[in-house]
Amino acid sequence: MAPPMPAPDRPPRTVYPVPELQSVAPGPPTSTDYAQFAADSNHVLTIDNGASTLRAGWSSEQHPRIAIESIAAKYRDRKFNRQVLLAGQEVYADATSRANTRVPYEADVVCNFDVMENMLDYVLYKLGVDTDTLRNPIAMTETLCNPSYSRSLMTELLFESYSAPAVGYGIDSLFSLYENSPHPESADGLVISSATANTHVIPVLGGRAVMTSAKKLAWGGSQASEYLLKLMQLKYPAFPGRLTSYQSSLIYREHSYHALPSYASHLGTLSSSSHALVAHDRVVQFPFVSVQENEKTEEEIQRQRDKRAEATRRLKEQAAKQRQEKLERQQEELTAFTALQDARATVPRAEYEQRLADAGFSSSADLDDYLKKLQKSLTRARNRELGIEEENKEPPSFPLIDVPDHQLNEDDLKEKRRQKLMKAGYDARIRLKAEKDEERLRAEEERRRDDELRTNDFGAWLKGLREQHQDILDKIKERKKRKEQLADRKSLAAQNRMKSIAGLAADEKTGKKRKRGGEDDGFGMRDSDWAVYREIGTGDDSEDEEDEQEALNSVEARLLEHDPSFTLDDTASRLAMRKHQLLNAFVRGLAPDDPLDTYDPESVEHNSQLHVNVERARVPEVLWQPHMGGLDQAGLGEVVEHVLKGFSPDERMRLTKNIFVTGGNTLVPNFDARLRSSLTPSLPVGHPLNIVRPYDPAFDAWRGMGKWAMSDAGRKSFITRAEYDEKGADWYVGHAWGNQ
Repeated sequence: MAPPMPAPDRPPRTVYPVPELQSVAPGPPTSTDYAQFAADSNHVLTIDNGASTLRAGWSSEQHPRIAIESIAAKYRDRKFNRQVLLAGQEVYADATSRANTRVPYEADVVCNFDVMENMLDYVLYKLGVDTDTLRNPIAMTETLCNPSYSRSLMTELLFESYSAPAVGYGIDSLFSLYENSPHPESADGLVISSATANTHVIPVLGGRAVMTSAKKLAWGGSQASEYLLKLMQLKYPAFPGRLTSYQSSLIYREHSYHALPSYASHLGTLSSSSHALVAHDRVVQFPFVSVQENEKTEEEIQRQRDKRAEATRRLKEQAAKQRQEKLERQQEELTAFTALQDARATVPRAEYEQRLADAGFSSSADLDDYLKKLQKSLTRARNRELGIEEENKEPPSFPLIDVPDHQLNEDDLKEKRRQKLMKAGYDARIRLKAEKDEERLRAEEERRRDDELRTNDFGAWLKGLREQHQDILDKIKERKKRKEQLADRKSLAAQNRMKSIAGLAADEKTGKKRKRGGEDDGFGMRDSDWAVYREIGTGDDSEDEEDEQEALNSVEARLLEHDPSFTLDDTASRLAMRKHQLLNAFVRGLAPDDPLDTYDPESVEHNSQLHVNVERARVPEVLWQPHMGGLDQAGLGEVVEHVLKGFSPDERMRLTKNIFVTGGNTLVPNFDARLRSSLTPSLPVGHPLNIVRPYDPAFDAWRGMGKWAMSDAGRKSFITRAEYDEKGADWYVGHAWGNQ
């Protein structure tokens, strides 16, 4: 088959390396100025206790001093026999710390309080707290609808383990609104927060959260990254690398987007053209080890040539020496065995037979044959040395074949049987040679007629070649169709074959054929009968398939050479690739105009690549259509619409004027536009719809919590140590920016 046409020149697509975990070396405390904060109890230790990131610092400052991943590792180092406590990126320092990594959260609720205590120990150590008791109040965020047992255990931990003077709780998304509102005590807005584990909608009117109308959707960034991980595992079941949850989360955040104006229309655009699918494709490269040959200098190449030439010369000398030794040995044998043959007339028979046996011969005829072979071998060797071409060999003679058996003795009968076998082999070789010569002549005659027809009547020749090409394609298609039918037990072909097998089984068992309309033994009604059918198999068609493929390649090569209208795109391989171009674009990012230059199945680099295309919009779409991720809940657009319906038109207008969007999962591109397109149809014409975002999404919740903790309303919402001692850990002071 002709080589593929080169692909058109175009800039290569960007290949994104797979993100890896970056470890941080453990270090000393980040600050040593705790004394100035401990002297003034107005400084509140604010901890944004997020499910993915923990941020901690002092309420009087603009930035948290600590921002780490919410994971910890605590273990005893056997080498130094001491306790080791690590948190955040430090847990990836070595294999031992990674093996002891734990998280305090399940979803977004603190459940593992021993890990939570390790996290707080680490925070206090980094902040430089060196006193036995904590002298500052603690303000901490919690999730929407935080279970009472989780808050009670947290309160008990803070008071009993750290002797905190006061503790306050609030919701992080509301604190972010608090920070971004010029007058938080009278703020109105609809808070939409999508974070690590959940997405929630909280209406705020007059500076107070209306918790009775708040809604929660059990989908966030962690579920989205796990969903992407499962999609990639299904898409590439034999992928050589291992995609971790951490890597899938970064791929989700860096490459995903919300479909506009809707997922159905976007999917229709991708499925209508492979070009569109390839244009949205992102290639993520995993590490691989390529086998590269070291480039050799001209001196090294010449040195290797000289070594090969020297080795060849030595081998030739050794072979010539061996041939000479063999020739001398054969000459000595010829002289000795010729003398033995001449002694047949002068030595008594018994003594002669003894000499033959000592020389290794069974009879005088065996000696004569061996001498003939020696003479032929010596003659051939001498002629080769002298450069004399051998004349045509005479056909071998088999004199004993036509002699009747009763005229031969026992040795001659053995020789006659041997000559029969030799004659049968000789005749078979003659017939095979004649068949090959006949096939060669026939092929030459067909080639001559074909060339003559192409020269005299090119149109008819081309038409016949086209028909031959189509016939081969039809045969291949019919063979595949029959295989598919035989694989399906309910198909007509499989049923007919089962009837034939059952009939043969009955004939073999009874010795007679079944009569038409006779009794049916029910063979084929049970699964075990079909197991026998599978053992019998459908035959091995591999040789026929190879012959058809060779014929197809030959015909297509001739068409590519002589037919100007037959291009590379008309070949069977390209037709099959065009038929499955969407699948090829989906799995390997193959564009329809250059299907052979972007992916090499033998390349380790290409086989270590993930192609993220449809998944870029499919994974974020679960937030709007939770059933796609196996979640039996309403989508975000329906949840917001349901929340707004619970308010009067005037209140609804106050809420939609300030739709406050926060949370890491809302940073996926097109979130605001998709939210607007989802809410606009449910609102009256001209209804205000203003979507705003926090100034600093990463730290605004922490800053808002610090501002709230320093206010008079915030101070009144703290649980004091006296209230804890009197009312217990279940006591909670409700306020406008927390769970009431």
